[in-house]
Amino acid sequence: MATKRKRKQALYSGGNGESLETAIIIGAKSTSTGVPAEYDYIIGKHGPANVRWKLISQRLRESAGRDYDILNIELDNGEKRSYYFDITEFFCK
Repeated sequence: MATKRKRKQALYSGGNGESLETAIIIGAKSTSTGVPAEYDYIIGKHGPANVRWKLISQRLRESAGRDYDILNIELDNGEKRSYYFDITEFFCK
């Protein structure tokens, strides 16, 4: 169990994900690992998708030679939040 937890923690670095400048860096090697890690991060913060939060939109953005995935969500209380993920390490791999 501890090994699995360490592996998950190693996927995430950077900031709190509230802006491009504080994006959560996903340390995955492929899209098949990286994209689920984005959703796992939000589930870890807010609980199950489509119960405690729902995805409003998802878009890609390039800035200063880095690739970002921006997920806009709505919490079950109506609050809207955006999470910025730096996906440069795995994007298109």
